[in-house]
Amino acid sequence: MAAKVTASSGGLLDVDGAAAHLRCGRRLIYRLVAERRVRFTYAGRSLRFWQADLDAYLDERTVEPVSTRR
Repeated sequence: MAAKVTASSGGLLDVDGAAAHLRCGRRLIYRLVAERRVRFTYAGRSLRFWQADLDAYLDERTVEPVSTRR
C-alpha cells in the first residue's frame, strides 16, 4: 500500500488532506470544486489538490485590516 501524503508534506493532497489543510469539511471541498473556486486535478477518478494552490486560495480570501489611525 502506498504511503498517504499528509498536509504537512507540501505535496499533492486528496480530499481528506485538503479538508484537513483548510480545516473544513469534505463537503466544502466538493463545493469549492463544483464552483471552480479552487484549483484541482484528477489522478484517475480521484480529486487531488496541490498544497500551494490551497494556500493561494487562502491568500486571495484574506481580508486586510482597516487602519483606524490617521
